[in-house]
Amino acid sequence: MLFLGCDGGCTKYAYALVDEKGHVLAATREKGFNYQLERGERFDQHLKEHLAHLLDQAGVTRDEITFAAYGLAGYDEGPGVNADLLRAVTQALGHTRVQVCSDAALGWSGALGSTAGISVVSGTGSIAYGEDEAGHTARCGGWSLEFGDEGSSCWIGKMGLNTFFRQADGRMPRTLLYDWFMDYFKLEDPLHLAQIVYDYMAGDFSRCAALQYEMKKLYEAGDPCAHRIYQQAAQELGQLVSTLCGKLDLQEKPFRVSYSGGLFKAGACILTPFREIVAGLGGTLAEPLYGPLIGAVGLAARRFLSGDALSGLLKALQASGQVE
Repeated sequence: MLFLGCDGGCTKYAYALVDEKGHVLAATREKGFNYQLERGERFDQHLKEHLAHLLDQAGVTRDEITFAAYGLAGYDEGPGVNADLLRAVTQALGHTRVQVCSDAALGWSGALGSTAGISVVSGTGSIAYGEDEAGHTARCGGWSLEFGDEGSSCWIGKMGLNTFFRQADGRMPRTLLYDWFMDYFKLEDPLHLAQIVYDYMAGDFSRCAALQYEMKKLYEAGDPCAHRIYQQAAQELGQLVSTLCGKLDLQEKPFRVSYSGGLFKAGACILTPFREIVAGLGGTLAEPLYGPLIGAVGLAARRFLSGDALSGLLKALQASGQVE
């Protein structure tokens, strides 16, 4: 049996073609692209070219693929999007032995080894996805960097800026955060920050998310506002978990919650309060097992392999060092 996994987004499209024992026949990484900007013939052509490269490397045909799983950015996020993504993928593969899902589903599958529980992603944005033992799925959050994605690095950056504004005009007492931001943006007058921030971001929310690194420095320096913002971020992420608990019937007690994304690399400032909140909800926080591409392979293979065999496949892929 051969299983194909795809982790596709604006930054990259990563592929792996493996057999049921975890031997990697081919692994490729292609340039990412934005479905919303390139949908139609260009999107279809990208998928066909990617698959051709992978199959050439593996020395097999697309008919030999037992099942495939494509986790694609943009899935679920517009009328007709899901059907169009499925159409494009099945045309590239030449058959319908495929599951197309969101990239959040890949994060869940990788983090929990395609087993029941909830996965929280918090990087530039934030979203949670879960599946229970009966196969019911649910998602929460991930509405947009501008209007939602609470508890993300971008949200923490915005909360830091908002705190600066409040301290600058006297609505809050000034802390180390005020002087830190004055120095970071080289401000002569705090009123200049609003325009400077627009110029600094230039529509790129990843730059707002990068302010999370400054907030972590403030947290480590003992700034009380930074401490409060990380606590609030953990509460926002905990609310995602709580909401999914109400939508899913998780039988394992305590149920497992895993995580991925750049914010969690900040360490104790977010993991400690988040772990406490998860425990209060009846869950246990588990380190992620695998990355999203291994998660994609897991989604493709779980229809055909038992629990032990699937676990062995995923462990073999990780040990190979060829698949993320």
